[in-house]
Amino acid sequence: MTLLRTYLFTATLLIVAASIYVVITMGINWPVVYFGDILNLNWRSHINVDFLLHLCLLGIWVSWREGFTPKGFLFAFLCIVCGATFGFPYLLLATYKAQGDLKALLLGVHDRQS
Repeated sequence: MTLLRTYLFTATLLIVAASIYVVITMGINWPVVYFGDILNLNWRSHINVDFLLHLCLLGIWVSWREGFTPKGFLFAFLCIVCGATFGFPYLLLATYKAQGDLKALLLGVHDRQS
């Protein structure tokens, strides 16, 4: 669990730093760039669609993990829109909430039901 937590913490710092740099140099209007790339139907659009599908899967899992509550839907939305900037800290905090128990980490509220 220590390795996972170290990775999530380091990755969070890297993605936040990269995000700050990109916002400063290119502005905050990411949807125009992202969806514009998708509409070009090239390798970049393929990678962006693949990435979006992974974010949707993460969002569905997080929402399910939280029991399909309003909080779970909010967290799913943030996973999809913010990606790793939200997802990595969410997972990092979840590892502590689960007290290192992998089953509790993966199942969330459903772990208490078993």
